[in-house]
Amino acid sequence: MVDANSGASQEAIEFHYDMPAEFFALWLGNSMTYTAARFTRADMTLNEAQDDKINYHLDSARVGEGYRMLDIGCGWGTLLKAGVERRGAALAHGLTLSPLQQQYITSLDMPNVTAALQSYEHHEPEMPYDSIVSVGAFEHFVKPEMSRAEKLDTYSELFRRAAQWMTRDGRFSLQTMTWGDAGPSERAMNRIHEIFPESDLPEIADVIEAAHPHLELVSMENRPEDYQYTLAAWAQGLMANSDAATRIVGEERFKFYLDSCKGGSLLYRRRRFYLCRFVFKHRGR
Repeated sequence: MVDANSGASQEAIEFHYDMPAEFFALWLGNSMTYTAARFTRADMTLNEAQDDKINYHLDSARVGEGYRMLDIGCGWGTLLKAGVERRGAALAHGLTLSPLQQQYITSLDMPNVTAALQSYEHHEPEMPYDSIVSVGAFEHFVKPEMSRAEKLDTYSELFRRAAQWMTRDGRFSLQTMTWGDAGPSERAMNRIHEIFPESDLPEIADVIEAAHPHLELVSMENRPEDYQYTLAAWAQGLMANSDAATRIVGEERFKFYLDSCKGGSLLYRRRRFYLCRFVFKHRGR
């Protein structure tokens, strides 16, 4: 059983993420990556843009030969696999609250790749990591009912732990959705909490403020268009495979994912949400 954490519970994570791998394989593309791609050219396919995103995080976290790498919220293991195969990492360890994802990664039996069903709040590494990545997990680390001060304390604890876990020259590459131009009333009516139960988006300023006592910001990019295009591509993939998807998860869940992708793409186009990537290092290094 997974230890309790201050963010989304295991049950909440399972609600959104614990669908069979063969369902996600129908529409996520070759990478099996359920996070925003990085569309740096107008003519990019989804697979090319996901590959760009993967390389971006490996570069930003400086994953190299013989390095130890941690992926907080590792999904289906794409970054773990890439860290070993593309960069020669000696260890690529993932943390997830999804039993299906942990079982899937373990079943692949990839050399130097491990995954644990564990919250970052209870992770105790045997040795420091050279590289830490977290893509699409930060949104689940706090609950909507928490005060801003409580949220900042929770975020700050993540960065404190990351600084403690990293070698002195280590890097932490973080990707997260954030609130964008939506006002208070629009946020109150937004369905984000139905799509991701027990989860809430940070403000850009919250991420930077929470990290500041522990880690230095190296770079940041805000590219909501990346999720706009990614979600539109996922919606197309779902519609193109609607019969197979419905057989696997049923009509209700199929519509849940399709509506989430279509609606989300529009909200990113309107900049109600942002998609940000942050790179951190130890202060003064």
